[in-house]
Amino acid sequence: MKRAVASRRSAIRNDPLYDSGVAKVSAFAAGLLVVSIILTGVLSYYITKGQSVKKLKENDLDYIAASITAKISGTIERAAETSRIFAEDHEVREWISGGEKKDATGVAVLDKLRRLKEQFHYDNSFIVSVPSGNYWSEDGAVIDVMSVNDPDDKWFFDYLKSGKDFKYDIDRNEERNDTFVFVNALSKNEGKPHAIVGVGFSLRDLSGKFEEYKYGKDGSLWLTDQSGTIYLSDELDQNGRNISDYLPPDTARKVRSLTGQSQEALEYRSADGRTNDLVALPIPTTEWTLVVSVDREEAISFLKTIQAQTAIAVAIALFSVVFFFYYTSRKLADPFKRAVALNQELEKQISHRTKELEEQNVKILDSIDYASRILISALPSETELREALPDHFVLWKPRDLVGGDFYWIKRVEKGFIIAVGDCTGHGVPGALMSIMTVSLLDQIVDRIESDDPGLILSQLNRSIKQMLNQEGKDGLTDDGVDIGMCLITPEKTIYAGAGCTLYIRKPDHLQEVDGHRRAIGYRKTPSDHVYESISVTIGPEDVVYLTTDGLADQNGGDKNYSFGKTRWKQWIESNGGAPLQEQKQLLLAELDRYRGTEPQRDDITVLGFRLARSDRH
Repeated sequence: MKRAVASRRSAIRNDPLYDSGVAKVSAFAAGLLVVSIILTGVLSYYITKGQSVKKLKENDLDYIAASITAKISGTIERAAETSRIFAEDHEVREWISGGEKKDATGVAVLDKLRRLKEQFHYDNSFIVSVPSGNYWSEDGAVIDVMSVNDPDDKWFFDYLKSGKDFKYDIDRNEERNDTFVFVNALSKNEGKPHAIVGVGFSLRDLSGKFEEYKYGKDGSLWLTDQSGTIYLSDELDQNGRNISDYLPPDTARKVRSLTGQSQEALEYRSADGRTNDLVALPIPTTEWTLVVSVDREEAISFLKTIQAQTAIAVAIALFSVVFFFYYTSRKLADPFKRAVALNQELEKQISHRTKELEEQNVKILDSIDYASRILISALPSETELREALPDHFVLWKPRDLVGGDFYWIKRVEKGFIIAVGDCTGHGVPGALMSIMTVSLLDQIVDRIESDDPGLILSQLNRSIKQMLNQEGKDGLTDDGVDIGMCLITPEKTIYAGAGCTLYIRKPDHLQEVDGHRRAIGYRKTPSDHVYESISVTIGPEDVVYLTTDGLADQNGGDKNYSFGKTRWKQWIESNGGAPLQEQKQLLLAELDRYRGTEPQRDDITVLGFRLARSDRH
């Protein structure tokens, strides 16, 4: 056996194509490459792991906490503003002073109370009279009379003693396994407490948001107070328990000690010895703290796949390198010449492929440019806009060359209709949806001969579902439109929206008019869904804004948070008095400043205008 092996080696060395120098260099190079590949794989794994943990702790958890906090704060602020406006209603004061009679004023007040719940989708609304102690519900009935001897009425007398204009109460209902928030505002008459008005809503809707933001199967989301009581969790059976049941004592104590705006990032070991990362963020204007916990191993579990793939790649590379250099040392008599020929062939292939890619790129750019021209031609011209709205500005910034945002105007017999919409998708797909939607709007207004925005949106919903075959659950697509639409005549302004909010900056406050929650055209939206129209009052100094969600969703700032509706409303209050063309430049500057180096993440459209003098009402 040994003689046969020695004879074979001797035959190889005597082969005229065999070069011992090439063989040695090939063996050394093969070994060096194998070691390099192994080291690169190991270093890449640990560097990726370190960066993944850092991103989890510094970005992902902060983003999740901030996003949920913004939703909760926005809900409470909206309810607080609604309660304040109702508390300042002069008809409420007149009705209470007049003895709460069911006359014309009483009917109007109780109708406002009912509409307060229905239009803004609260669970209840109420008025509690200070003179009589009557508790009026949204049904227009007295359901209780406040008594100092009734422990359930203690909140009423405590609030009167506090002298605060605004207060909220949290009620954990064990029978319903739910938590309710009551936002109260004090109505005064000649500086004295006259009534307490407010609205109440359940936190159950936020449970769905918690589930959306949950990070991994073993992650946890809790909304707690300063005692650690859990008011809301992604696991319903945890509601009402204490956070100490799920965290180590030291970690739970640190979470409970948070106050004000301070934020704490922690890590701890669970009972099974696994490392968890946690961020606790107090929610402004409340006594709540949002706690987000993530199992670290689960969060970076994708690294196991990378580890396995790296090992496979190393094995394949090892085999390939050894085989290649073995083949080279055995078969190639002129390595340099072969290498030159191979290099030339590779350059030829690369050149050919580069040319193909350039041709494809030109075709793609031509298609996008053509789609852009079609979309721009479908949008109203500046002349059309100025004829209808002499004082206005339009900020239209697609994320790509084209996008899914559009603005639309249509003159009708009584006046004109304007709309701002956000179609599903970006780039060319979004542009196609926009062009289709604008065409459908023109056809609908001409066909049904109606200028009612709610009726137009209802018909648009049916048309899109029929055109895209989205009538059932098995449709090929699930595309749709978020849209806000106004009919403006010399006598009135009527608004209807689907997923969009109308903002009206008045001299003394900012009014928000919400549209329906259900967007247009999606499979979950019924074909017979009715979009209601809302009459709004626009004064001579008022500025009206219609916008898509691209502005609020743009991330940036020091912590890479979204711009948000709160910051948008603050901008309106600060800059809404400037000339409208100047507002456009101010808004562009603010958006660029906030975005910084972050890319634009969505299409952005903002339409701001004042009504012509003949249209103001």
